[in-house]
Amino acid sequence: MMDKHKEHHKSKEKEVHEVKKEYDSTDEDLEKKMQDEKAAEERRKAFRRDADRVADEERSNAIKENQKLVSEMENLKDVMLRRQADFENYKKRMAKQQGEARKMAIKDFSQDIMEINDDLLRAIDASQNMAATCSSEESHRSFVEGVSMISRRIEETMKKYGVVEIEALDREFDPNYHEAVEIEMSGDVSRDTVTKVYQKGFRIDDLVVRSAKVKVSKPQKQAPPAGSEDGGDGDDGNDGDDGDDTVH
Repeated sequence: MMDKHKEHHKSKEKEVHEVKKEYDSTDEDLEKKMQDEKAAEERRKAFRRDADRVADEERSNAIKENQKLVSEMENLKDVMLRRQADFENYKKRMAKQQGEARKMAIKDFSQDIMEINDDLLRAIDASQNMAATCSSEESHRSFVEGVSMISRRIEETMKKYGVVEIEALDREFDPNYHEAVEIEMSGDVSRDTVTKVYQKGFRIDDLVVRSAKVKVSKPQKQAPPAGSEDGGDGDDGNDGDDGDDTVH
């Protein structure tokens, strides 16, 4: 009987010990779990703090970059406005300089023309005086010499300003510089040749101020051999076409 009682008591003690051990183990797990959750919460808070810090830095950098771009745009706008103003001033300055240069060129040219006109007036006066003291032939010759001299002075004055005569007489016809007002066929030339100048032409470098009005001689085709009927017919047809040639 005593043995059974002891065994029962030992069994109870063992159950209590196991329950106590189970409770102790549960408390430890719970405490560890709470510690793990607390650590996880701390990590989450740290992550949020880092994310907020990164976002603040990015926002601050974006604001600084935007301010920098705005400043650069203002600087570029200011540079553009100043350069536009400089360009407008340059255009006005160049227009003024061109106007002054034009006035000076006209002034120089007009002075030369005035001197030529003075010579012309003196020639008229001289011819009138000579008419009273000299024969008509001498007066005429003197007047012609005076007018010729004035013509030479005019051409010299034009040459001074770059206006030169277009060479034409005995030159090959050039439609860029010559205007044919008369055309003839001639056996004395081998190519289209200017044989007479009706009106002088002038140019400034390659710019034609006025084309020379000229007479042009074109080479005459050889007549076909006598007795060649077929050849004669063919050449006659060609001669007819050549006779209609014009110089442009």
